Amino acid sequence: MRIWLNGFLLNDESNRVFLDEPLTGFELPEVRTSSGIRSGQNGGYIGAQFDGPRFITINGRIFSNDITEAKAKRRAIQEALPLHPETITVQIQDDDNKTYELIAHYVDFKMPLQESGYKHIFKIDLQAPDPIIYDTTAGAALNANIQKAIPGGFQFTSTAPQFDSFYFTDAQSISVVNNSSPNIAYPVITITGKLTDPVITNKATGESFSLTGYAVDSSAVTVIDMANHTVTLNGGNAFGYVPLTAQWWGLEPGDNTIDFTSGSGSDVTVGVMTWRPGYRGI
Repeated sequence: MRIWLNGFLLNDESNRVFLDEPLTGFELPEVRTSSGIRSGQNGGYIGAQFDGPRFITINGRIFSNDITEAKAKRRAIQEALPLHPETITVQIQDDDNKTYELIAHYVDFKMPLQESGYKHIFKIDLQAPDPIIYDTTAGAALNANIQKAIPGGFQFTSTAPQFDSFYFTDAQSISVVNNSSPNIAYPVITITGKLTDPVITNKATGESFSLTGYAVDSSAVTVIDMANHTVTLNGGNAFGYVPLTAQWWGLEPGDNTIDFTSGSGSDVTVGVMTWRPGYRGI
């Protein structure tokens, strides 16, 4: 196994940094729940269960027969661990060559100085607010078009129809998106072009996201991030258009039928959804 922290490679002889057991926090995350005993009767109860944040501990050592190189690696590993609000991108290459990624924050770091400057033992503690470990083996994120359901039929080119003044148009069917992951995947939806009060519904869950009072022209790029609960318009914050009734939905495992509508017949009819499959533990 190899791990990168903001591009700094661990467990690689050429980088003179090695991992030591145990590596914790890559298994199932801790569970948040409520529980208690039943008053006046046998047994107890357990409430709904949710994954908590992921706590990661990485043990390792720096070793080199060149003291200058060892000291340089000691400084470099610490520079790879910035404070919040900066994040640490944790990339993992497992022994079966599958690759993963998660975003974490610095919690603690221990690497005491030793009499020998050739060897430095360290312990890194990180916390990932999102407990899912995302599969990056395929490289780029998965994507699919989401499109409005539009019936086919006649389109006339003149208000005084003649034999040669019409043409046929193909129907555009509603989108079905498959999430091959065993866990809910929260997508990013990008809609480029004219858009008025969009409503995007995942019929697999019945949840619906919308923007109210939203009307933008053909040059606009609207980005909805379901995981981070953000909406941007041409890179700027557009969260003010999100009504209290909006639901930030995710893709259920398997097929998800996505219904995309908007307030004007001249609006763009297609958007792009991107997501990564993920696992609760590897």
